[in-house]
This record gives sequence, structure tokens and C-alpha cells, in this order.
Amino acid sequence: MSEHSDFIRGTCTDMCPARERRLREREGLLHILELPEGCRLHPPPKANPQLTVKSFSRSAAGQLAPRRDELRPPAVLQKTVHYLLKDVAQRQEVDWCVVYDFVFDRLRAVRQDLVIQGLNPKHGIMILEPIVRFHCYAGYRLCSQPASKFDATINHTHLLECLTRLLVLYDEVQQCCHVSEERREMEALYLLVALGDGQALTRALQLPTKLRRRGVVHTALVMSLAMWNGNYARVCALIPQLPPLLMCAAALQLPNIRRRALQVMSHAYSCRNLTFPLDALQSLLLYRSCKETASDCQRHGFTVEGSSVVFSRAAFRADVRGACQQLDCVDTALESCSLPSLLLHSKQ
Repeated sequence: MSEHSDFIRGTCTDMCPARERRLREREGLLHILELPEGCRLHPPPKANPQLTVKSFSRSAAGQLAPRRDELRPPAVLQKTVHYLLKDVAQRQEVDWCVVYDFVFDRLRAVRQDLVIQGLNPKHGIMILEPIVRFHCYAGYRLCSQPASKFDATINHTHLLECLTRLLVLYDEVQQCCHVSEERREMEALYLLVALGDGQALTRALQLPTKLRRRGVVHTALVMSLAMWNGNYARVCALIPQLPPLLMCAAALQLPNIRRRALQVMSHAYSCRNLTFPLDALQSLLLYRSCKETASDCQRHGFTVEGSSVVFSRAAFRADVRGACQQLDCVDTALESCSLPSLLLHSKQ
């Protein structure tokens, strides 16, 4: 994203270009989250420049190049991201799935403006960091929602797309004397999103020593190595030690962690006369209750007898994929911080 004279430079000073505002006002296309709370829909409301945000539009063959007054410069893009994640993300009059869909679309438009203008790495980093946090947080908050309301796969795809691009930008502006806390957070997040992945581990092991040998990057690296080595109990034990956002990312890996752990235990404890206590398994793999533990074991093909599970190598169902669920430790951690502080590292 190095700035170059060949790139067009935006001049739009509002979050939404005037031409788009007029069009959406005329066609009744203003989103409910672009209107003041309690605003009546009839007669059709006027577009408020302080609330209307540019929507995402796919590029099409034969489409004219965007005009300068339709592209937002870096300062306006940053202002838009802060508005979406500080004000809109906390709106409570509609379901948060609706909030997510709106913010997702508008952030995608921000990224589009960013790419079209070929902005320099420092601008890209400042804009992409909070967008990555949004996708990570949303993935956890909405993980129990049905596919009709939240597409976890699409959210994960965009999370990875933004995160990998962000890591490339970090490499472009790498400074030997100083490593920001934001970069530490993002490097750790990549390890957790790709837990146990060889490519992610290779990158982490090639990071400067001062970056990977302490703090959240070190913890995430230990967890990823433990996953690589099949030490799933170690992975689970370290999740509660992470900061709230990173806990969100790690919690989404639990279905896979549990499936692999149960597969190992189906071999290690495969004996008709041997049982394993459900409460111990609950604690080991961070289930919320013994009932939830028993249910998951049964879905994987094991028999539950009273307060214990009977593991069997032959009974294990490798095709079962567990659903993501929220964790008490993560929910407690999220309650201790505001959404702006989580997504924007803002105190307000």
C-alpha cells in the first residue's frame, strides 16, 4: 500500500459521499442504524451526514473509476472506523446481528477505499487493526447464532484476510527499536486463529526475539506449540490467562481442540472396565457443565454411565464437528471492559 502518484486521492470529507446520500435518501435505502434512535420511517427521513456511512459496492466490469469526491482520505476513514466501532456497535435498539451486518458492510467499504487509494502502510495499519478486532469479537459474540443470522465462515474469511494483510504491513514498516503493543496483540492473534498451524508457527519463530519471548506473543506461541504436539490440556489451561480479545479467538478453537483431545483419550482409556470422571473432563477441556460434557462425549460416540464416560477406540466418531459455544471465563473477561476499549483501545 505504498503511496504512489498513479493512485487516485480521495477528497470526500464525510463518512458518506453526498451523491450516495442523496441517492439512498431518494430511494428509501437508509439503514435503521443511520437514523436517530426512535426516528419515524414515514415520511421517509432525510439523510444525516453525521450518521450516514458509505456502503460497500462491488466493482463491476465496465464500471467507471471512482471519483475523487467519492473516496475518503485516511483521516476520514479512521474517523469512520471509530464511529462504527464506538457508537454504532453499542446501539441496543436492534439485535446485535443487525448491528454486525451493518458494521461489516461499512467496514468493507472502508477497506475498499483504502485499497483504491494505495495508502501507505502506516495508514493501513491504523485502519486495519480495529477492523481485525471487530471480526474477532463478532466471531465469538455471535458464535451460537444460527447460520441464517450469522455466517461464521464469511466472518472468519474476512478476519484472516485483514489479519494477514496487516502482518504484511507490519513487516514493511518493521522497526528494530520499538514494537507496539498493537503488533504484539495481532501477532498473538494470528497464532491463535491458526492454532497449531505450521505456517503460523514458522512466522512466529522468525519474529525478533524481543517480540516472541515475552507477553501475549509468548503465551500464544506456547499454546500453538502445545497444539502442534498434541498437548490439548496445556492449550486449554492457558486460555484463561489471555487478554479478553485473544480469549475470544482461542475459545473459537475449542471444538477442534476437544475433538482431538477426545480422540486421543479414546485410545488412551479404551477399556471396558475403565471410566473417566465427567467433572475431571469438564475441568480439563473447559466445558460449562457436566451435562454439556456428557452431551459432547455422546455425540462423539462414547457411552456415559452416571458421572463417568466410557472411552472406546472403536466408538469414536471422527466426523463429528462440535459447535462453538461461549465460555464463562471469556464472558467474565468481556464484562470487565467496554466495547470501545476492546475494539479501539479507547478509554471511552
